[in-house]
Amino acid sequence: MGEDQEWTINYLPDEGGRYTGKLRVSGDQVAFRSLYESSNATVVKAIFLDVTTFAAAGGHTVYRYSNDQEAVVELPTADIASVAATKKGLMKRAVITMKNDEVFTFDYGMLSVKSLVAKIASVAGV
Repeated sequence: MGEDQEWTINYLPDEGGRYTGKLRVSGDQVAFRSLYESSNATVVKAIFLDVTTFAAAGGHTVYRYSNDQEAVVELPTADIASVAATKKGLMKRAVITMKNDEVFTFDYGMLSVKSLVAKIASVAGV
């Protein structure tokens, strides 16, 4: 599958906000770790589920969580249903849809997301 690759990119949660961080694509997961919250509006960090809420969620898959240092999104490649390159205005985005229909959007600004989408599709087999 090749080496792990990493991009500095923005994660756009459905609940709003923008987190700038590192997205690492490896053979078994796509992992985002925030460096800082970069939206214009303050977003409550509680939109990220705490790891301990997994049991409270009835055992459903929890892909997002936070601790005091960082917000994290971990997407197992086996759970990825599709990945697509999209545009909103001039902004280029990689949109990952999980098998449970949860959607994760990563914004790369005006830079192309083709290599990122190709890498995710390759490791996820989609």
